Amino acid sequence: MIRNKKRSKLSGFQDVVYYLNFCLITIHLDFQIRFVFSELAYFYFLKSIEVIEKEAIEVFILAGGESRRMGTDKGLLNFQGMPMILHIIKLLDTLNLKTSIISSNKEYLKFGKPLYTDIIPKKGPMGGLYTALEYSKAPMVLLLACDMPSINKEGIQSLMTVAEPGKITVATDSERISPLLACYPKSVIEKVEKAILADELKMQDFVSKQPHVILNLNALENTAILRNINTREELQAAENKLIDGE
Repeated sequence: MIRNKKRSKLSGFQDVVYYLNFCLITIHLDFQIRFVFSELAYFYFLKSIEVIEKEAIEVFILAGGESRRMGTDKGLLNFQGMPMILHIIKLLDTLNLKTSIISSNKEYLKFGKPLYTDIIPKKGPMGGLYTALEYSKAPMVLLLACDMPSINKEGIQSLMTVAEPGKITVATDSERISPLLACYPKSVIEKVEKAILADELKMQDFVSKQPHVILNLNALENTAILRNINTREELQAAENKLIDGE
């Protein structure tokens, strides 16, 4: 009887061990299966985001006209062997983003993109934003300046990633926001028109008064893309920096 009890206790202990091992194996397999499925789900989720982003955002480049400080149309000036605006167009083409240009200069037609003139002329970038929102068929407009040839893929993708429906998404270098590297929902078009009619044309003031999301490029170590070129001296300095590898 004593031996039977010992066997019974041992047998019960072994059953517990076997059961725990079975549970651990089951949990391990379940975790692996769940991990595989979660990875697949995440992959297709990212793919769906990519499609939604490209369909939901249309890019407009503000080319303006003759710059007083530059003495000519900045977007057409050569930078690293090609017109400044062409650097931006080529980048946007690699991202498969629909792109248009806003300018009264018909010379921009040579770049093969739709060209629009300001609906309300002589209102600066705010007028350009209104024109973009009016002509865009997408729910979100990505507004860019033609004099920022250092804009890169990472900056554009980061901006689109943090963009939220119904809110302006604007880049910053931690010191000030950049309204000409920003996403604007079409829902703000009436507010833009109202600001123009009131001659309130400072875009930084406009953005700060609206619901907005800020992308801090300083945290991403990508503030160089915010540099715009306003004078021939700045153009030459930017060329020299690239030559020097900075």
